[in-house]
Amino acid sequence: MVTRTTAASSATEPQPGLTYRPHVDVSDRGTEVVLVADMPGATADTIDVTFEDGVLAIHAAVAPRATSGRAIQQEYGIGNYRRTLRLGEGFDGARIAADYRRGVLTIRVPRLAAVLPRKVEVRAG
Repeated sequence: MVTRTTAASSATEPQPGLTYRPHVDVSDRGTEVVLVADMPGATADTIDVTFEDGVLAIHAAVAPRATSGRAIQQEYGIGNYRRTLRLGEGFDGARIAADYRRGVLTIRVPRLAAVLPRKVEVRAG
């Protein structure tokens, strides 16, 4: 999905032009949810990940490519990324970890210990 934006206020806010909705894979691993988002052209220092009221928001500003000469054909769009995902309650926002390598953002969102299944020991006696 591509949308156009018109306002900018900082390096991590969208620049005028295109905004892309990155594709995201979400895996439930029991104690955590892991999200993997393709975000080529971004850099770790321009990626912003927030978690509030059960909603994970991802944003990344992408600088335009430097080009020389006249373009003959351009198929690769350059723009910022923005995506929000409702995860719900029961996650520990203070322990979310994000890693960006080779154009792929991986986010680990741990569940709160209070919502994890717990085995109850049964004692004889």
